[in-house]
Amino acid sequence: MKDRIFLKVMVAVDVLLLSCVVLAVVYFSKRSSNIQPEVLGTQDVVEERLEEFTVPICNQGKCMWLSSESVVLEGIVDRNAVYQRVLTQVIPYFEQNYGGKTAVQNRAGSFVYWKEDYIPNLSNIFDDVYRAFVSKEDDYVEVSIEDLPGTDGRYAPRYIEVDNSKQKLYVWVNGVVQKEILLSGSKVGYEVYGVFPIVDKGEAPIAPTGDYMPYWMAFYYSPKQEAWYGLHGLIWWYDDDGNKEYEPESNIGVRRSGGCIRMLVEDAKYIYDIFEKGDLVLIHE
Repeated sequence: MKDRIFLKVMVAVDVLLLSCVVLAVVYFSKRSSNIQPEVLGTQDVVEERLEEFTVPICNQGKCMWLSSESVVLEGIVDRNAVYQRVLTQVIPYFEQNYGGKTAVQNRAGSFVYWKEDYIPNLSNIFDDVYRAFVSKEDDYVEVSIEDLPGTDGRYAPRYIEVDNSKQKLYVWVNGVVQKEILLSGSKVGYEVYGVFPIVDKGEAPIAPTGDYMPYWMAFYYSPKQEAWYGLHGLIWWYDDDGNKEYEPESNIGVRRSGGCIRMLVEDAKYIYDIFEKGDLVLIHE
């Protein structure tokens, strides 16, 4: 009898021990499954991202560098910090090193424009610099120098910019150049600079010389000429036999007028249809 009781106790102990072993195996196997395997180099990558670095912003090898200090915080690029750096460091750098800007003013207003004809294209500079900080594999920004308008399109919802040095006109609408037009502008000594509202329009008024001015838009009265300056198409007139004679298109690009700004007739019609009295003409050298 005692032997049977002893045997039962031993079997119960063995079952209990076996259960404990099984539970222990299950417990530690679950714990080991939650432990991530070590990946060589992971810590180095994290430390590298947290290290200070610089972004070069260049044109043909001539560069400035922006530090990530105060721009990248705990691996996150602060867009506002990038914007402030671009505004206070990048743009002034390129203005100083690539011709700079100046202002022109008259009674009707003033505006700022680039002094050189070929200037840095900074239209996407904020996005380009931001992307360079985000992507360290492509942390280089190249700024191109291009033939661009002197103003930036923000002076008014729509206006005409006349660049005398290039004999070119830009049609600005909502901050975008809708058309570039080649000109035949005023001879040296007859040009005017500043902001001029369009004061009158006419499809083909007659100049004091007897010539017809297609799609004429007056913007300035010259006491010296005792006449209005205007934007208009190449002139035409009647010869002695009553036949129409037209100013040659080869005059475009050459300063020939005593104050008016001429262009191809189709270009004059284009701006005539867009602009009204009160719209502005900005003229600079």
